[in-house]
Amino acid sequence: MSIRQLNASYVPEEDRVLLRFTTDTQEEYRLWLTRAVVGALLEQSEGLVIKSLEGNHSVHQAKAVAQFRQQTLQQTVSYTQFVGAARFPLGAEPSLVKAVQTQFGTQGAEVVFHLARGQNLSLRLNDDLVDKLQLLMLKMNDAAHWVLRLADAVKPSASSSLQGAKAESSGVTELSEPGNPPPKVLH
Repeated sequence: MSIRQLNASYVPEEDRVLLRFTTDTQEEYRLWLTRAVVGALLEQSEGLVIKSLEGNHSVHQAKAVAQFRQQTLQQTVSYTQFVGAARFPLGAEPSLVKAVQTQFGTQGAEVVFHLARGQNLSLRLNDDLVDKLQLLMLKMNDAAHWVLRLADAVKPSASSSLQGAKAESSGVTELSEPGNPPPKVLH
């Protein structure tokens, strides 16, 4: 599937982030992200960006290029009104994400959301979409006033719907052995 639009909003009543994305096949996915999951996603997405750049740069250079890319994206990204879809493969109610894992392989970046229902939602992301997802999570950290520790991250500004990014996804699969999920953090 290709992601058509990403949207994130902080919901104070829930103290969570509602992450929504639509696909080119007119499907919408809705996920609840806790403070711990947003923090893990920020940290891991930064690692994905650096890993993708290490093929052509040293680690130090990769970090600098990643930071420059994030600053450039922040200044050039186009924000649009989020347009929902009619089909909800995970249901109309948002699914709680218990943990997130990322990896960078031969086919690019992969983000796996471990859902509270015992399912995984796995997305293959291109560099542009990883950058945009990271920017949205930075904005949500700011909106929630969570003050998550951000290594060399760039501070965000403005709205929270991004359009035009593409991603490949292997869809939703049953949860088997998730490997080593990130440690649980209470907030």
